[in-house]
Amino acid sequence: MTDTVAPEFLRFVEAERRANRLPQAGRTLVEGEVFAPVFIKARPSVELMNVAARRAAGFFRPTKHSEVVWLEGENALAVGITAVDVKLADGLIRVLIPVRCDQSGSAIVEVLFACGSPTEPAGLYAATARRPNGPQLVVAAWGDALVAFAWHCVINLITGIAAAIGKDARGNLLIPVELEVSARGIQILPMARHRFAGSNALKSKVGR
Repeated sequence: MTDTVAPEFLRFVEAERRANRLPQAGRTLVEGEVFAPVFIKARPSVELMNVAARRAAGFFRPTKHSEVVWLEGENALAVGITAVDVKLADGLIRVLIPVRCDQSGSAIVEVLFACGSPTEPAGLYAATARRPNGPQLVVAAWGDALVAFAWHCVINLITGIAAAIGKDARGNLLIPVELEVSARGIQILPMARHRFAGSNALKSKVGR
C-alpha cells in the first residue's frame, strides 16, 4: 500500500466539502481522535472502486491498461481493472470483477463481503465465504486470488478516502476505523493513527 493519495479520492473529498456535506479541514487531529463520517453514495462508489482496482493491480499513475493478466503455469486469466462494479445492500458489498480466459470466455465473478450496516456499525472488518460466484473453471483455479483482489479493492477505496481527508498531528494520513454499508452507499469514519512505539503512555520492547 502506498502513502500517496489518488487524485480522484482528493477530488471527491474536495467536492463533498464544497457541497457542505463534509466539514472543512479544521484543528489537526491527535492520535485516536476521529473526523466526521464520510459518506460515499452508491453511484460514486463504483467510479471510485475502479480507481481502487487500478491501484490494487499496481497502477498508481494514469494508465491506458484496462486489464491485467494473471499467470500460473500454463493458465492465464485476464482481469478487468476499469470495469469493476459494486452492488450495495445493508451490511453487504458485492464486488463484480470482469474476467476472461480461453476456457470460459468473458464472464463476471462476484465476491460478496458482509460488513457493518447503519443499524449495526462495525469496525473495519468484513467476512466472506471465500468462494466467489462465477464460472466453475475460473472459480476453481482463481477463486482465492479473486477474493483477495476484491478485498484489496475495498481496502484501497476506504483507506484512500480516509487518507484524502488529511493528516494527523504527526503528519500521518488518516485511516478508516469504522465501516457501514447500506443500499444508499458506504460510510467510513476516519481516525488519527495511534502511536504504538515511542509514546509516553505506551512502551514497546523488542525481544531477541
